[in-house]
Amino acid sequence: MPDIRFPILGTSVPPMIGRADILQKMMGALTKAIPDHLQVVGPRFAGKTVILHELTARLQKAGSPYSAVVLWDLGHQTPGTDELFMQALARELSCALKNSHHDYAEHLRSSQGNPYRDIAEVLDLLKDEGAKVLAIMDGFDKPLANGQLTRNLWDQLLDLARKPSFRLVTASRRSLYQLLRSPESQTSDFWGIFDTKVHIGCFDERDMSSLLASFPALNFAAGAQTELWNASNGFPILTLGVLNAVCEASTAGTVSPEAIRAACDSAFPALRDKLDALWIDCPPSSQDLLRRVLDEGTVARTGIATADAEALIDRGFVHSAANRMQRPSRLLARYLEEHSNEGNAIVRLFRDQGDYLLNMRYVLERRVAQIGGIDKELQRYLTLGVRELPDFPKVFFSNIRGIVDRALEMIWSAEFDKKRIPSEWTSVWRINGESRAEEWLTRFPQGGQRLRLLDLMTGTQRCDPCAQYVTKSTYVLANAVQGFGDFGQHQEGAPIDPCTAYSALHLCVELAASLARELPNQ
Repeated sequence: MPDIRFPILGTSVPPMIGRADILQKMMGALTKAIPDHLQVVGPRFAGKTVILHELTARLQKAGSPYSAVVLWDLGHQTPGTDELFMQALARELSCALKNSHHDYAEHLRSSQGNPYRDIAEVLDLLKDEGAKVLAIMDGFDKPLANGQLTRNLWDQLLDLARKPSFRLVTASRRSLYQLLRSPESQTSDFWGIFDTKVHIGCFDERDMSSLLASFPALNFAAGAQTELWNASNGFPILTLGVLNAVCEASTAGTVSPEAIRAACDSAFPALRDKLDALWIDCPPSSQDLLRRVLDEGTVARTGIATADAEALIDRGFVHSAANRMQRPSRLLARYLEEHSNEGNAIVRLFRDQGDYLLNMRYVLERRVAQIGGIDKELQRYLTLGVRELPDFPKVFFSNIRGIVDRALEMIWSAEFDKKRIPSEWTSVWRINGESRAEEWLTRFPQGGQRLRLLDLMTGTQRCDPCAQYVTKSTYVLANAVQGFGDFGQHQEGAPIDPCTAYSALHLCVELAASLARELPNQ
């Protein structure tokens, strides 16, 4: 019997098995008289790329309404600016058009001007010929994640997408609107053009039947199929991992329920990292819901946030039936058993605010211990601060100014020779209209002006940074801590919430960590 194991990760894209209903929905939406724009959404490892490759292959065949199909993997060499995005799109379209429309492909390839304008021109010419181009953009999460692409790009894509000769398919782990980081980008009408949303999750029963039929020499007993569902709840990468383990044990004959359970155990080490990635992708509220299903056995979806339930169902973490969530997959249950102590400890130690106030001190205590090369004086201040909380927040606040003073003293020692500010620095600041630069030549700044000096040293909108060691992030931390320090010196009977005190202490800890990273060993 030939090797029928499935590549579940790697450079090659495995063939699509099953998913007939999903592919039919996508083909129908893209080949009707006025095609839709599609948004494909599903968790990692669900098989989005496999489906998109099959969709591309089918639409590249004779009789397709598309003269060219672009399959663009945005997860690699992701364009980081509007201009780079449009340039890359022009290159992808050029490659796709070279067989059917060589002149248009050459025009896009040799473009030296505005790629958006050149793409729009080619699409208008294609419209006149009654031709269409489909652009499939896989890994659309990546360009959205960097937050550098602007509304101008999305409005340009909107203009292109409105042309009858151009259709878009995007694939991402979450819906596009949820991925947007810029409020300005959210106002673009581009996000409203996607008429059809295609959801990719677990295999259904029809998919599973097609999958098992690809093993003609193996006979899966009814109980074995049930065990396969129990192991993975039909999530693709988990299901294929178990089936690969089955093939390693036997390539012919009857597969028993016991054989599936053994294959599940055998496959787990190779699948542990994938389970870890899937678990980390789940929001904390979904993770809490999963633990509730583990504790109670079954949980009704009534009153449960839809997003939390779908995050578990989409990954095959639980099975949904009759509006109830039940049966966490055996692979996930084993993964969580290995992490049960950590998970249960977090829930137990931080269940409510009282637990948080009691136990947060130990978190910060350990964070201080993690900082390599921490200044001894700062370490003492932080250790005392940890001991004062949560019972004596006013005492801790009264000592914050000492932390600021020591931090600035360390910075001045590293950056200046005997607290003398280089005249070339003050000249640049004066030329660029920064205040107080001149007087600092004769009198080193005191009090709050020290933070103003640190601000200038680490760069402003008018001036580039001139400090050799410290960065703007250190200034931001020091400035925040200074605010708490000022309050600590002038409390005037104002109550201090211990949670606020922990926030201030955390800032102090990270300021110390930043100095340990940036300053030379003193």
